[in-house]
Amino acid sequence: MRQVRPRFNLISVIAITIGILAINDFVKAGTNERCENDIKTVIKSYEKALNNSNVDDVIKLYAKDGIFMPSTKPTSVGHKHVSAAYKRVFTALDLNVQFHFDEIIRRGNLAFVRTTSDGKITLLNKETIINNHSRELFVMKRINNDWKIYRYMFNEST
Repeated sequence: MRQVRPRFNLISVIAITIGILAINDFVKAGTNERCENDIKTVIKSYEKALNNSNVDDVIKLYAKDGIFMPSTKPTSVGHKHVSAAYKRVFTALDLNVQFHFDEIIRRGNLAFVRTTSDGKITLLNKETIINNHSRELFVMKRINNDWKIYRYMFNEST
């Protein structure tokens, strides 16, 4: 008697494999609540580093291949260039800002974080204080169980 074996076509095998990998990435990344808390901690640490004008503390929060895209300034890629960009920022400005979380969406080891910020910025060369209102987009990446700033962009809002 001939045995009947179920047939799997290549597309089915690929679809199942992709599904397993996606679930595996999601599980490795942790629960949404834990991840959101960890991400908020990183961004609040970033806020503190900005307000202290501390380049070293800022860079620790970025992925090695992180990208900084400040409003009206050139894009900086990687630790060396991102560090140089923040040195220029802290030479020109003294920041006193606070971030407010609008949205965190996580997909496995990536998260998209939308924030707004407000506070005061002192232009050091003019000794002028201006009110700041900005909106930001962080793309966070989980690397070795730590969330890092992978991409960061902001612009001023009214």
